Amino acid sequence: MNSIQLVNFPVKLTFKISQVSEIKSMIDKFIEYYRRSESEGFSCRILLPRHLDSENDAKRLGATIHTEIMLSLKKNKLAMNLRDIRYIHDANTYGWLLLNPKVAEKL
Repeated sequence: MNSIQLVNFPVKLTFKISQVSEIKSMIDKFIEYYRRSESEGFSCRILLPRHLDSENDAKRLGATIHTEIMLSLKKNKLAMNLRDIRYIHDANTYGWLLLNPKVAEKL
């Protein structure tokens, strides 16, 4: 799979996060969508900025999102059935696909 395929891969939900303060509402929407989605149809894209004050800021955002997703799934007693794929979305953005493994097979 190449970057163009990942950028153009159709998903049902996309979030663009640039600050830690945006994560809580994103997690709430993510969990609600995960809970209601058909098990084989879950697909979500998270876009993170590449050019923050330092590269560590983007990594910190990603790590915080990952941790919050895991904790929220556990808190809501939802089984994690996700495959994540990280890539460079464009010159200014990192992309992160969270997909049901059956959806990921379509790549």
